[in-house]
Order: sequence, then structure tokens, then C-alpha cells
Amino acid sequence: MSTGNSRAAVKYEFIRNATARLHYAGRVFLLDPMLSTKGAFRPFAGIAPNPVVDLPTAVDDVVEGIDAVVVSHLHPDHFDDAAVRILSTDLPVYTPNNTNAPDRAHPSERQSFQAALQGHGFTDVRLIDCGDGRGSEFSGVAMHQTWARHGRGLVGELIGEVNGIVFEANGYPTIYWAGDTVYDEVEIGTILGRFRPDVVIAHTGGPVIEAVSPEILLMDAVEGLRFFEHANQINAGVQMIAVHMEALDHCFSTREHMRDQRDGLNEHLASRFHIPADGEALTL
Repeated sequence: MSTGNSRAAVKYEFIRNATARLHYAGRVFLLDPMLSTKGAFRPFAGIAPNPVVDLPTAVDDVVEGIDAVVVSHLHPDHFDDAAVRILSTDLPVYTPNNTNAPDRAHPSERQSFQAALQGHGFTDVRLIDCGDGRGSEFSGVAMHQTWARHGRGLVGELIGEVNGIVFEANGYPTIYWAGDTVYDEVEIGTILGRFRPDVVIAHTGGPVIEAVSPEILLMDAVEGLRFFEHANQINAGVQMIAVHMEALDHCFSTREHMRDQRDGLNEHLASRFHIPADGEALTL
């Protein structure tokens, strides 16, 4: 769907890291719930327990009134033990048709995201891609899983499988949530060309785990800018939301770095490049 004056507005309530409440086509989706208190789980880079900041609001406010949960993958900064405890187990939970290695000692033993979520007690876990290429639908909202790569080379193989997710609904902007991915001109260009999104959401924290590799595990500020410029070439008028910064001990690309990149754009482009603070709501 391309940008047009008839599009209805959507609301993106950014919470922290990748967690957000997406108000879209009359429904409220909770994206990648990391609901732990500050310092509740292990460091990733050996610097500090994660998350390194508290939720900006009461957890009851984060989960109030949600219609469905969307889990891009099962790393603890995207779906944590607190989410398992707090979320109602009968909520619809959408997740990609993908697998992860639940035990690092036995990486060949794959488990689907769906099975892992069901193992946590969730009774209505739905696959975004059922193998027919059409994606899934929830109350008029279509969801499609897309390519994503959580790091290049060996580190990308070790860190596990991930996906991006596209949201579409008649009369609403198309949203491409790229997820935990590095920027790849060919792969991301294919997604941008297919869906022509009106809004792109990028994870731009540039995390590094030096004990494993000096390579970033997902976009940093420089790659985030390239992603936005690429999206704008496909659909002039696209809006960008940059998140997944300043919440984890291994994310070294900050909002200030991202603002420095945005400052190099002309005023028209910069006005469509959003870097929300924790707890900030955007109407798009």
C-alpha cells in the first residue's frame, strides 16, 4: 500500500527496547514484550544486568487493553520471563514460522517459536506464515513475515533465527517492522519493493558481544540511516521509527548517534525520522 491522503492514522506507543503498543485498524498489538524490571536478567556484554533502564510506566498500563501479542523472536530482550508471568495465557500470540536452538549445548536440536511459546503455557499461538505465502490475518490486519539477519557471518549463525514483520490493513499505512536485523541492500530492498511501506521501524542499537565477534548484531545508526534512505527511494514520504537503543548493556549505538545521522538530512526528510524516548507515543 502506498502513501495517500486517505490513510487513517496509527498510534505507536514506544515502551522500551523493542517493546511497543501498536494501535492499528481498531486493534491494539503488543510488540515484543520485555516487561522485566531493571537488572532482572543476565548481562549480554558483561557490563551490567539487563535491562539497564526501568519501564517508563507501570506494567499494568503496558498490557491494558491489548488484543493480541506479536513476538518476533524469543531472545529475552524481546520476550522475557516477566512477559510469561504477566500476560494472560489465552491472548492470541502471533509469531513467525521459524525455529531457535533452546539449548546452546545442543544447537542442532531445533524448536519452533510456536512450540516454545506453547511450552510457556500460551494456548492460542498462531503462525504468521503458514507456508502458503499469504501470511496471517487478525481482525482485518494482515501480517507477513519477512527476511531478517541477526548479524553477519558466524555471529549471525550463533545468535539464532529472526524475522521482520509487515502489517497491512485497508485504509491504513503499511508498516514494515524490520526487527533484529542488519541492513542488507538486496534483501531489504526486495521487501521494500514488494510492500512499499509507509512506515518503517528499525532496531538501531548496534549491539556487539566482543567475546563472540566485533560485528554488530543488528543495525547501528549508520545502517539505520541507509535503511531510511532506501525506504524513501521506494516510497517518498515514508516515515521512520528508530528504537532498540539505550536499554541493554551490549547496545552501543545511542539516540544521540542516531540524531547525529538524522541531522545530516534536509528538513523535509528529518521531519519524518522519529527517535522516540521511552514512553513516548507517536501518531503517524
